[in-house]
Amino acid sequence: MEIHLVAKDEIEAQGIRWIVESHLTGIRLVLWETIEEFEKDMRNQQPEFVILDMDMWTNDSEAMGVSLKRRGIRWLGISSERIFQTAYRALQFRAEDVLFRPFSSADLVKHIQQLRYQLRNGQGIHARNTLGEEQSLDINYPDFFLTERRHDHRITMAAFLTPDNKTLPLVYDDLQRYSFIGKNQIFALSDFILCVQESEGDEVFKEEYQAFLAQWKEKMDEPLAIIIKAATPADSLKKIYQQTRELTRQIFFDGYDIILAESQRMSPKEMDPFLTPLEQRLWIEMLERRDAKAIKEWTEREFLTFQRPYPDPEIVRIRLTSVLAQIRRHMKSYNLQTASLEAIYYDVFQQIVHKPVIHQIVKALHSFTTHLLQQDHEQVQEGANTLSEKARELIESNYWDPQWNLTACADILRINKSTLSRRFAAESGTSFRSTLHQVRIREAKRLLKETDLSLEEIAQLAGYSHQTYFNAKFKLFEASTPSAYRWGLKGSM
Repeated sequence: MEIHLVAKDEIEAQGIRWIVESHLTGIRLVLWETIEEFEKDMRNQQPEFVILDMDMWTNDSEAMGVSLKRRGIRWLGISSERIFQTAYRALQFRAEDVLFRPFSSADLVKHIQQLRYQLRNGQGIHARNTLGEEQSLDINYPDFFLTERRHDHRITMAAFLTPDNKTLPLVYDDLQRYSFIGKNQIFALSDFILCVQESEGDEVFKEEYQAFLAQWKEKMDEPLAIIIKAATPADSLKKIYQQTRELTRQIFFDGYDIILAESQRMSPKEMDPFLTPLEQRLWIEMLERRDAKAIKEWTEREFLTFQRPYPDPEIVRIRLTSVLAQIRRHMKSYNLQTASLEAIYYDVFQQIVHKPVIHQIVKALHSFTTHLLQQDHEQVQEGANTLSEKARELIESNYWDPQWNLTACADILRINKSTLSRRFAAESGTSFRSTLHQVRIREAKRLLKETDLSLEEIAQLAGYSHQTYFNAKFKLFEASTPSAYRWGLKGSM
């Protein structure tokens, strides 16, 4: 077997040669220092396999990529840049995979062994395409929208969703290349990619999708969710598709980087899309009191504690706009319609309408509300007798913001930060930083107890940018990790 290696680093190239020749037999490695030299030689021959340093790729290399794809030459990319553009090029020009430095020799050898096995068994690129045609289910787009056609065997449909629909072509290409068990067909739709398979057992397919999700996360930073719907031959393809589409709404509540499997249809939970008069009055009072903490707790309790069966996401969006309407009324009453606030208000409205996950919307609403209530600094400080009490109120209102700190608090209070730090410690008996972390950890404990949010989401809502830092601080204050704390709560129930 002949492998062509295109690498600008001579030391790395020799290292790859040593790995290949010491672990595999019957391999001839041809080295190229530039893409131009390789491309010129490729016109006269058909390499069986190419290892290409993608860091050498320029706009002038696009023709070479097209040639690799058109001629069906199998190739593996290596790169130091774990970025979207690298992954996109690999998928666009049909790379087997991309190994990001530092990669292990085992990974490289494994890819070559798999390729050699496929070639020995007649599974070259053309054979692979033929196999894909034989595995087709003979299902067409009209079967999902127009006809009541049924399939002869049990069908499983899986919807693949990303927050940004511009990423769907990459998902589609990756699925086309993925080796599924049994017959399958891939369909590109406007808001997700649909995989249809003949199925015998759900567990087998869950394992396949878990492997696909793990493979995707290795190459891409873009979140991905997989919704699985199993059905029987008694259901029409149109009905199964409609039920699958309904299930995709769960992503609004559960988020991405998950696999959801449903075998039965659940009717959405009913809820009032508008605030009741009592709720409207409560919002008026919270805004007038400038009680950011109460507002935050209300919105989280109202929008982050949904249980299955979930309500219709569009109804939830309407209810969120009802909340935004109360904030708008407060802005008009207190003449807070500045250009900057108007811009933020409009942005929050757009997020309510378009954001794919509920916790992202709630976070934006928190940020806007707190910013709004800080516009009148004198009212924020009203009722506070000592400097430490004023600072404590500001901590309670801003702890959720990872960027908020002693400097920001001192700016609001119009005092030197060193003076604030010294007087806060003298009046309260503890440091400003420690108090800020205590408030954040207290909020994290509440979320661990009252919600099923992931640790990453709880860390963000409690004011920590990185989960690792959150875990360390939580253990420092509670002598327990967040996951152990949550587990202990469940064990005591």
